[in-house]
Amino acid sequence: MARRLVLSTTIAVAALTWTSGIAAADPQPEQTVYAIGKCVTAQQPAQARPERFDYNCDNTGVLEGMTWTEWGYDGARGTGDDSSVECQPNCAQGRTLTNPVVVHAWNPRQERNSDCPPGVAFYRDMTIAYPDGVPPWITPDTNWDEGTDFVTVDGMPAVHFSNMNPWCRVF
Repeated sequence: MARRLVLSTTIAVAALTWTSGIAAADPQPEQTVYAIGKCVTAQQPAQARPERFDYNCDNTGVLEGMTWTEWGYDGARGTGDDSSVECQPNCAQGRTLTNPVVVHAWNPRQERNSDCPPGVAFYRDMTIAYPDGVPPWITPDTNWDEGTDFVTVDGMPAVHFSNMNPWCRVF
């Protein structure tokens, strides 16, 4: 009987130690900070529910006035304004257009790049939908570049950024 009690206690302690080790190595969704965007610098740190962020890393596409109704492991949903440069004749001389947007981001993953902050999962997919009509450079159902497609979301023309990898600069 004593031997059985010692064996049961040993198994219970081993199981507790094993599960604790997994929890520490792989943070649970409620322990993770979720971030949107692909540009992480000292000027634009990874943050949850940002009111403003540059999604192109060069100030040619900035979401501002953002309010978020959802934010977490299952994704992010919000509304605000897209302040983007129409790169005609080029991005330096193009005019800035501001349009209301509906943003949806999903597919969070932690970046293994040592320059990115630990414990932060970046949304890898994001759509920016335009409820009042498209900016002149968007043609629904076309592809601009690999990972940037023009689509329709809930009846609205949109841009879908897929497989976004954050660009993190050492602080």
